[in-house]
Order: sequence, then structure tokens, then C-alpha cells
Amino acid sequence: MRRLIYTVALVVMGMTASYAQHAGPAGRERGTAEERAEKAATALQARLDLTAEQKQKVQAIELERIKKNDEFRKKDDVDLKAKMEERKAFMKVSKEKMDAILTAEQKTKLEASRKELMEKVKERRGGKGPRGPRAGTPPPAN
Repeated sequence: MRRLIYTVALVVMGMTASYAQHAGPAGRERGTAEERAEKAATALQARLDLTAEQKQKVQAIELERIKKNDEFRKKDDVDLKAKMEERKAFMKVSKEKMDAILTAEQKTKLEASRKELMEKVKERRGGKGPRGPRAGTPPPAN
């Protein structure tokens, strides 16, 4: 009887582990650029209390950003540095457009939200920033 219970438990654990391999972001569909822009605009509307007019403008900016990012991903540039500079310049213009739409209070909320996101990313990376540990900081103790 004990052997049967152990066998069943082992089979269940194996099936669970096997299922876990297929779940996650890789198995998830991303949706079209329009769907992703709508989702992003809706999330910002909820977070920043955007008006309907602001949401439409934000959605247009997000759609442009998403399409441009998709282009960047598809490009097979040899010069990665030039590609990153072009992307950085585009993101700056996109941020300026967004700032022109938002009120001062909404800008403050958005900036706080961005900082919070960066902190979460830092936590997930073990105290490292988006490009690794900062100079002068000791590596995390493992």
C-alpha cells in the first residue's frame, strides 16, 4: 500500500513538473500591436486617472512605440551600439510626447510607478540594476 502511494505521488510530481515546463511567457501569445497598445493605455488610464481623450492620445503613442520596438527587434544590425542610440533617442521623443499629454499630478504618478518598476527589476536581479551591479557596490552574498 505504501509503495502504491509513493508511486502515485511520484507520478503526480512528474506530471506537475512537466506541465510547469510548458507554462509561462514563452507559451503565451503576445497579441497584435493594437491589442498591446490598448492594454497599455488601459493600464495607464487606471493608474493615472486619464481622461478618455488622454487615453486615446496615449494609445496612439503606445502603438507607435510598440511598432517601432518590433522593428528594432527585427532589424539585424551589425552595429548594436548605433541601434541602441537610435532606440534611446526614439524613447526620449516618446517620453516627451507622453509628458505633453499628462497633467503634473499624472506625471508624478507615472514617474513614481517607473521608479517602483525599476526597484522590482533590481530585486529580481539580486540587487543589480538593469546593466549589472553599480561600481563600488559589493556583490550579493550567496
